[in-house]
Amino acid sequence: MMPLLFTSAALAGVVNVPGGVAEEAYKPRRVAVLVGVQDYVDPSLQGLKFPEKDARDLGAVLGSPDVGGFDRVFVISGKAATTREQLLRSVSVATADLQRDDTFLLYLSGHGTLAIDPVEGSQLFFLPSDSRLDAPQQTGLAVADVEALLHNLPARRRALILDTCHNGRSGSRSAVSTPTQQLLSGFRGEPPAPRAALDVSESEARLYAAQYWQPAMEDPQLQNGVYTHFLIDALTASRSTADLDQDGLVDVMEAHQHARDATMAWTGGLQIPRAEYRIVGREEIFLSGASRVRTAAERAVVAAVDSLLSRARLFVNGTARGELPGLYAVEPGVQELEVQTADGRTLLKERVRVSAGQTLPLEGLLRRKEASLALLGGGGVHVGNDALLPFGAGAAVVWANPLRFRGPWRTEIHASLDVGSGVAPGESVTQTSGTAGVGVGVGPVFGPGWLAVTADVRDNWRASEFGTQADLGAAGGLAVGVDLPVTDSLSASARLDGWVGAEPVYGQLGAVGGAPCVSGWPPRFGETGASLIIGPAPALPFD
Repeated sequence: MMPLLFTSAALAGVVNVPGGVAEEAYKPRRVAVLVGVQDYVDPSLQGLKFPEKDARDLGAVLGSPDVGGFDRVFVISGKAATTREQLLRSVSVATADLQRDDTFLLYLSGHGTLAIDPVEGSQLFFLPSDSRLDAPQQTGLAVADVEALLHNLPARRRALILDTCHNGRSGSRSAVSTPTQQLLSGFRGEPPAPRAALDVSESEARLYAAQYWQPAMEDPQLQNGVYTHFLIDALTASRSTADLDQDGLVDVMEAHQHARDATMAWTGGLQIPRAEYRIVGREEIFLSGASRVRTAAERAVVAAVDSLLSRARLFVNGTARGELPGLYAVEPGVQELEVQTADGRTLLKERVRVSAGQTLPLEGLLRRKEASLALLGGGGVHVGNDALLPFGAGAAVVWANPLRFRGPWRTEIHASLDVGSGVAPGESVTQTSGTAGVGVGVGPVFGPGWLAVTADVRDNWRASEFGTQADLGAAGGLAVGVDLPVTDSLSASARLDGWVGAEPVYGQLGAVGGAPCVSGWPPRFGETGASLIIGPAPALPFD
C-alpha cells in the first residue's frame, strides 16, 4: 500500500519524502500535498471546524489504491506545521524531485481574505496559521503566487484546489480586516475583480470552491467544507455518476463538474465553484479509477476557448457535455458534435473522426463554415492536345463556403492555373503549355479533410515556334483537401485536383501562313490531368 504521510506540529511541517529503489526513480509518479489550516495565532481568525478533516479525508481518498492511486500523499495540519514558512518549505521538499512525466496536486483548505489595492484591484490571499488579518500582504500567501508556484513546477500535469473564500461573510471560510471591511461597505456591488493572473497552461487545472466574491461554506451535517465533501463524493460514492463518459475514470474536470453542481444545489446557489483548466489529449489528470485503466486511457479532446462561444453548449452524440468555452474529452472514433447557443440555435452540427491524443478546436470547425479565401501555390501534370505538360508551376484561388449547407458539407468557387514547358512526346520542338480553369465544387467534410465534386470551364493552350493553339472546354473531376489550423487566422492547406474534359470548341491561332482558323464540331475528348496545390490559407471571413 502506498504511504499516506502526515505532518504535524511535532514534525514542524517538514515533509519526509520516502526514498525508492534506483530502478523506480524515473517512473512517472502521482504526488499530492494537502493542507488544512484551522488553528490560527490571530484570535480574529478562529472559528473554522473542518479544514484539517478536509485534508485528511481527501488525502485518504487520493492515497487509496482502489480510488486515487497516488504514489505519495502528504497531509499537512497543526498550527506549527502550517505557518507560512513551514508550508512553503514543505511544498518545496515534496516537489524537489518531481520530473516531467509526474502528476502533482496541491490542495489548500482554510481561511482566505482579500485586500483592496487602487492599482491592482482585489488581491486574494490564503492564510497560513501565523497570518495576521491586518497584514495579509506580509503574512499570507497570495493566491497569484500559489498559482505561479504550481505553474513553474517541472511536473507535466498539475492541479491546484482551493477550498477557501475571500469575501469576509459570516459562516464562510473568509475574514477581512476592519479597514478592508469598511472599504467594502462603500462599494455598490461587488469589489473590483482581481487583475488577471498567470494564464493556465497546458495540462494544468485550478479548482476554486467559490467565485472570488462568494462564500465557501462548511457544514456540520456534512462534516466537511461543502465543496470538498462533494469533490470526495465524486471520487467515491457518486463515481459512476461523476464519470460522464463512462470510461471507468474520474478526471479533474469531471470531479469539479460534479462538485460544482452538487455544491450549488446544497447551498441554494449561494456558493458557485469555478475552475480554469487546459487539459490536452493524454494529459488528463485522473483523480479516481483503477491504475490499469488510467494507464490505458488515451483520449481525444474537444476544445473551445473563443469568447464568441461563451455560454454555448456542446453536445456529443446527442448528449449534453457542458458549457463553452471549455475542454471535453471524447472517445476516439466518429463522433457527432453539436454546438448550440444559449437560445437553442445550432451553430455547428457535424460528424467528425477524432484520433487518440488529438485536440480538435471547435473554432476551426466553425471557421470552415465561414466564407473565406485560400491562396495556394503548387503545380501539376496534364495530357491535352496530344501533348504532355510536365510538372510545372501552378496557383489557385479558392473561395470556400460561399453557400452554406447544414451538416458536414463544403462548397467552393475556385480558379486555377498550371503552366509548364517541355518537349511533347513524338515531337522535337520545345513548347510552353498550360491550362486555366474556373469552376465550382461541393462535397462532404470529414475531420480536417474534405472531398469535392467539381465542374470547370477550362482553357487548354500551348505555344511553340509553329504557333499557338487554344482549346476551350468543360471538365469534371474530384478535389481532395485538408485544412489544418495554425493560428486563429491562418491554416495550412493542401488539395489535389484531378479532372477529365471535353472540348466542344477548339481552334488554332497562328497557323501556317499566318491565317487563323477555328473549327468546333463535333466535340472531341480533351485534357486529363491532376494538380497539387499547397500552402497557407488565410482565414478571411466575409461575414
